[in-house]
Amino acid sequence: MTTVRRALLLLGLVTAVVLGPLGPAAAPAGAALADSASVTTTISTATVAPVTNLVGNLVCSTPSTMSATWTRSTSARVSGYTVKVHFSDGFVQSVELPATATSWSATIDKYYVTAYSIQYSVTTKTDYGWTTESAKTSSFRC
Repeated sequence: MTTVRRALLLLGLVTAVVLGPLGPAAAPAGAALADSASVTTTISTATVAPVTNLVGNLVCSTPSTMSATWTRSTSARVSGYTVKVHFSDGFVQSVELPATATSWSATIDKYYVTAYSIQYSVTTKTDYGWTTESAKTSSFRC
């Protein structure tokens, strides 16, 4: 008889473990929690300020002289400037200058500034890799 009691007790325990408790206690917790908070988030991006007061010039002689002057960018960590001469046929001539530069000039064969008009722009470069290009000047032609 002891064997039968043990078998029935074991069967009851296994059934209770497998099926779990019965009744209201068997249901999962039904608590509903709700909470909210609003936060205003502002994300701003830094920009690189372009040069200002960009003035181009073209002296028509043999050879001709192209030149530009500007006021430096007010951005921090400027590493240099790229002066670009935009020709009306789409060609762009570039010259790299240091961060201290505020002017540039170069001679050019008069043919190129007679056959094509030119405009100037200056790109500000930073040591963290960001750049910005100024607006182009008005057109010049001999």
